[in-house]
Amino acid sequence: MTFGLIRPLRRVPSVLDISLEELWREGYRAIIIDLDNTLVGYRLREPAAEVVAWVRAAQARGFSLAIVSNNVRAWVRSIATFLGIVTYVSNALKPLPFGLFRAVRHLRVSRKEAIVVGDQVFTDVLGARLLGLAVILTEPILREHAGMGLVRWAERRMLGRIAPPSAGPQEPII
Repeated sequence: MTFGLIRPLRRVPSVLDISLEELWREGYRAIIIDLDNTLVGYRLREPAAEVVAWVRAAQARGFSLAIVSNNVRAWVRSIATFLGIVTYVSNALKPLPFGLFRAVRHLRVSRKEAIVVGDQVFTDVLGARLLGLAVILTEPILREHAGMGLVRWAERRMLGRIAPPSAGPQEPII
């Protein structure tokens, strides 16, 4: 695997550390967000109040928002509704880029105007990069089930081998 496929544009601790003004100045008009452990912690029923406020601020700033998740429709729909996010894709099968493509199309923006935010290298980052989308990698909100331990270990190993990302544009891989 080429490391460019897993290189995020930025790495931040949380969505709360993403400057909406900076994204707007950079020309992004849509934010496609992962759900589990990006917006809502593992096994929690709803996002933290600060995350809700960040989503509301993004909407007020004029960003179009979408949730793209590998989780089931009922869960994704309930959180999207709670947050007032109209566009969502469940059962997205990330890292396959089809769910992200659907979100970009529904948001009616170009790929250069959309940025993905997620907590997993091998789903969120890889899926975004396959479609040529910029991506911001967050830390997971909470520790997940034991099965994710191996995935997180592999992510840390891979991220440790790549240089910090450049600020240049990201080209589609496919």
